[in-house]
Amino acid sequence: MSEIDRIDRLLLSELRRDADIGNARLADRVGLSPSACLRRVRRLKQAGLLRRVVALVDGHAFGNDLSAIVTVSFLRHAPEYRASFHRKLREEPAVSMAYSVSGDVSAVLQVDVADMAAFNALTARLFDDDPNVAAFTTHFIMGTVKQEPVVPATSRPVAAP
Repeated sequence: MSEIDRIDRLLLSELRRDADIGNARLADRVGLSPSACLRRVRRLKQAGLLRRVVALVDGHAFGNDLSAIVTVSFLRHAPEYRASFHRKLREEPAVSMAYSVSGDVSAVLQVDVADMAAFNALTARLFDDDPNVAAFTTHFIMGTVKQEPVVPATSRPVAAP
C-alpha cells in the first residue's frame, strides 16, 4: 500500500469517530459496497494504518477515582536505562499512557489509581525504587475537558508504512 486515497481517509475518519460502527453502515457512509469496504478496512489494518480498535471506558467503572499526569526526569539517558523504565511502564496496569519526550523531562505518563494510597504505592514501585529517576512531578487531573485519542485527518497524501 503506497498511498492512502480519499476513500481510505473517509474510512479512517469514520472509524476514529465510531470504531463500533457496523460494516454495512460504514460502507454506506463512504460510498462503497459492504464487501469493498471490508477489503479496504482489512488492507488498512494490514498496512498498520489502523492499529487497534479500542473502547474508551470510564475509569470510575474500575474504581479508579484518582488520575494524574506525571512527568519524570532521568539521571542517565542511555538506551539501556530508558528500555528498563519503559518495560516497567508497559507492565504497570495503572499507567494508561506513557510517552518518551524531549525537553526538560524524560517521560510523561497518565496514571489512574483508586486513591492516594494506591498512588503512593505506584510512585514507590516506579520512581522511588529506580536509581535512574532523578525526579518526578505530579499534576492531579481535576476534570476532563477533552479526551479524544484520535489522529486528526490531514488533506495531504500519506505514504503507508
